[in-house]
Amino acid sequence: MSAQDETVAGLKQILITASNTGTCYGDHLARHLVDWFQFGEHQLYKKQQQQQQSDSSQHIPDTTLKTASPVDILLASTAVIPRLVEQGKADEILDTLRTYSQLPYVDKEVLEVLVLCLAVTAKQTEQKKLVTDAHSAVRELCTNTHLFFLFIQFSKMIAKKDGHCGWGRGLRRAVGSWYLSWEPHRLAVEVTRHASAHGWTHRDVIKLAHLKLKDMPIGTQVVLHYVFQGLGRTTEKYSGQDNSQDLLTLLQALDKDGHPQEGEKAWDVDEVISKVTKLHEKFGNLTLDDVPSQSLKSQELWSHLLDKLDSESLVASVNRLGRCHLLNPSTETLHPLQDQLVARLTQETVAAGPISPTQTLLSLHAYQHPARFIVDLAVKSGRGGARGAGRVLARKSSKVNPKVIEAMHTLIANSAKNIDKTKGKLGVCIDVRGSMATTHVWTGNPEGKGEVTCQEAAAVTALSLSSGGTNTAVSTLAFSESGLVNLTLGEGATLSQVINVFKETVIGGVNVNAALEWGKENGAETLVVLTHRLDHQAVAVASQALDQFNHEHNTQLRLVLCGLGTKRLNTPHIPGILLMLGFHHRTPTIIRAFHERYF
Repeated sequence: MSAQDETVAGLKQILITASNTGTCYGDHLARHLVDWFQFGEHQLYKKQQQQQQSDSSQHIPDTTLKTASPVDILLASTAVIPRLVEQGKADEILDTLRTYSQLPYVDKEVLEVLVLCLAVTAKQTEQKKLVTDAHSAVRELCTNTHLFFLFIQFSKMIAKKDGHCGWGRGLRRAVGSWYLSWEPHRLAVEVTRHASAHGWTHRDVIKLAHLKLKDMPIGTQVVLHYVFQGLGRTTEKYSGQDNSQDLLTLLQALDKDGHPQEGEKAWDVDEVISKVTKLHEKFGNLTLDDVPSQSLKSQELWSHLLDKLDSESLVASVNRLGRCHLLNPSTETLHPLQDQLVARLTQETVAAGPISPTQTLLSLHAYQHPARFIVDLAVKSGRGGARGAGRVLARKSSKVNPKVIEAMHTLIANSAKNIDKTKGKLGVCIDVRGSMATTHVWTGNPEGKGEVTCQEAAAVTALSLSSGGTNTAVSTLAFSESGLVNLTLGEGATLSQVINVFKETVIGGVNVNAALEWGKENGAETLVVLTHRLDHQAVAVASQALDQFNHEHNTQLRLVLCGLGTKRLNTPHIPGILLMLGFHHRTPTIIRAFHERYF
């Protein structure tokens, strides 16, 4: 592969894995950088305040981060973009961003990394056409407020490093085009569904972009006037003008508490029910963001809401309902709501939605093992304040509903069957030793482990890759005493059934050479090894075996090594090998994209 091809491949890898290394940890690169930047700015502001309030010239220690700044890390992680510009391949950058934004392997988390790449592209000032085209692509790639404000935040971070404010003509035009490109009714839903993100509000952005409402179409004027003045003044100004009544009626239904007036009453259940009914009738989809959070403790509201939520919001609502004690099996009067939730979770339309088996499994464990943080160990200071306060993980006692658990397991199986089948022979080789059942996956959380066992993670990954046992191009195998044995996953197999198949297998150690031999005999294009622990020696042995195998047989077999319970390994990029540590809801998706040669 030439240097230019490697550069393009590096950009594609970032857009699929959110990482520019050969190892995937499940880290959220874009979000970590924004949080880190905002933390650094807050620390700097506190230091400046201390200096202003200090009456002496005593030195105040610098509490800002001493390591590389988040902007430096941002630019380093996307260094492939300026390299493409240097190689004269600037046109491929936006083409790749547009193409990959449409792939099924790119979800909303990876879109944040795509927006990061778009912001870096828009700052390649030596390429004026590229910068102009990047700003023109903002509306196409930033498909919601969250991504749009993320682009603005990244632009600010990069510009600040160069001593600029970030609000040049190109960004102002991009902001104006973003708002103008929305159909007014859709824009009304967007500005009320997501009023703010990443420290920005629609009012901030519109003011800094110097948008003039009088130059805009009447529908856009109504919505943006509402952003600044609220529902009452907007209704007074535009009532009866140019058929704006329908839009005003929609805003009245959407209006939350963003512009509370003195004496205004809080939401009641009937108002919320009316709102969600109108939204569902007009647009056909509904998320939890459309519902005032303070009203989500009402059983009556949930009974109207469950049949209207999209699949992701429906699965997310299980844990919320559990926290509100609306699913307790001992509560006789609430059985109709429980039965309604169970019936909805088992509908084919839910399984056919964007929800994945891994997301459902993680939500199921969140429901089965509820946890919350409490502030404890607070030591009172001499001046009456609290210092030394820490966050301690405490378990809430909560009863789980067996019917809901069974419905979630059914959804895992049904949603796996709806995953598009991969092409090319794929072998999924699983470690079925007892340690897989007793160790937990690494999810990157501060407590060090998740509730999901490595055995469950391997089972749900096998289900996802095999499309619920329906894809004949995918073989599920187990490491046994005799090498590798085939595991039969029946069509529509449940998670429990797959785990039982694991338990019935005669166990054996992980043997990469045996997997490679199976790949040779069966014409496999990719092999996946799922185990609970990886170390440097295991990776080095596997790398050497793969190189030797491909050289001897003149093949391009690829290998995925998944250490489901492994935290960190400082391993350089190894051609032909994808190293995945820990478990993330995107783990099967990344493996499928690697197998399909998207990076």
